[in-house]
Amino acid sequence: MRVIIIGNGAAGNQAAASIRKHSSECEIVMFARESFLEYSACALPDVLAGWIPLDKTFLKTSIDYERLQIKTCFAQEVNNIDINKQCLQAGNEKYYWDRLIIATGSQPIIPAIDGSQLQGNFVVKTPQDIERIIEHKPSRAVVVGAGNIGVETAGALRNRGCMVYLIEMQDRIMPLLYDQKPADIIQTMLEQEDIRVFTGERVTGIEGEPGVERLFTDQQEIECDTVIWAAGVRQNVELARQAGLKIGGLGGIEVDKYMQCSEPGVFACGDCVQSPHVFTGKPSLSLLWSSAKRQADVAAANCMEQVDEYEGNCSVVIEEIRGIPCVAIGLNLHGLVGYETEVIENESKDFYYRLLAVDDRIAGFQCIGSLEGAGAIFTMIKKGTTLEQARKVLHNKDSITNMAWYLDSSRYLR
Repeated sequence: MRVIIIGNGAAGNQAAASIRKHSSECEIVMFARESFLEYSACALPDVLAGWIPLDKTFLKTSIDYERLQIKTCFAQEVNNIDINKQCLQAGNEKYYWDRLIIATGSQPIIPAIDGSQLQGNFVVKTPQDIERIIEHKPSRAVVVGAGNIGVETAGALRNRGCMVYLIEMQDRIMPLLYDQKPADIIQTMLEQEDIRVFTGERVTGIEGEPGVERLFTDQQEIECDTVIWAAGVRQNVELARQAGLKIGGLGGIEVDKYMQCSEPGVFACGDCVQSPHVFTGKPSLSLLWSSAKRQADVAAANCMEQVDEYEGNCSVVIEEIRGIPCVAIGLNLHGLVGYETEVIENESKDFYYRLLAVDDRIAGFQCIGSLEGAGAIFTMIKKGTTLEQARKVLHNKDSITNMAWYLDSSRYLR
């Protein structure tokens, strides 16, 4: 059997490794538009901060691909997919498959506003992006978008000695992860690092000659020499769309619980897909390493006719700001609009947490100051555990002996 994988990111590489566990004989061919070996995108802000060298972000060597018997076709863009003939074209060559896995990922969005193509505009996606930013030698930088990538990038630039402005169009930072109160706490932490944070502002233009000199929002003008765009991503689905695969309303490739696309024998995983959320069951996008790896395992298993089902998306994002851990798991109140949500929270000088429950079932968790119990809460959300069930385990000596992992969560479930 020949399996072709399009994509060399976390999802594509996990799929290849998982296939190899199922079969030592299956032929695996991997295509990638970029020439890079597999790297950790999560570690790129650490390189920008100066904490680690760029070469430490690479997760594989050429020998690792050889050891897994993966035929690599890197720096080769796939031009066309023909589902009926089970072949794809890259350059002038055609390649046939028995199974196809699409793991084409996503790309950062740079809005088409005046000045967004000037020298000094960057994104944080690839090792080459980081090299370009460092070579640019930024001194006054604006980061547009205060999601987790934007916040990490702002912190990294500040660590390099830059004056940093963080602009968020929504009314709070990390709006998809945190509710207003914890977001305000994190914003204060960033401001204590001399990062200037502005929420509820929209970037309207950039000026400079020949490069960036100033940025305009609908409320102010900021002098700067660098703009980093972290305002969202777009799923890379054009190949899938052209092939006739179904694209969902959120912009991702539609897959079923087996990670199979709308055509049999074709699977997809990672940033490019949309799949149900583990709590709501509604279509959702998950742009996280953990989701990509799990989706890839499911796609690989079913590709090899070993049945596995994807439980659904459940996010877990961990940041460290000023040495203080911050974690967001599952949904926040924005993601639970329409549900009657119970909010359980507590706050002390160095610690804050918020637990969200719907019909007694844990739906979300936000915590600043500790990671203790986060793994247990994540497992409970994925399993659909109710507060009542969790508390029964914690109060039953026999149960807790067999399920000791519950103990770390006890401070949130009193």
